[in-house]
Amino acid sequence: MEHQPSHSFQPLQLAQDNINPGRAISSVEDAAEALLTNWPGDEGDRFYEAVKACLDCFDHIVDSASARMAFALAAQEAGTLVKY
Repeated sequence: MEHQPSHSFQPLQLAQDNINPGRAISSVEDAAEALLTNWPGDEGDRFYEAVKACLDCFDHIVDSASARMAFALAAQEAGTLVKY
């Protein structure tokens, strides 16, 4: 049986991920993994906001939609195109 992420959201597709071109991000767990492993570009303010949003979602402080938006903004800041 496949493990279902507990913090799912409408998928985002990273169009310029150097590791996995076209990679789909469909949960807060996926977003956190992408942020913390081989993130493209410099780690700017949006990057740190996205990491915090993921952690806050795990702690039930924010919802998964908020973490998704923070991740999308961080990806745009890093020059990674995001397809909604």
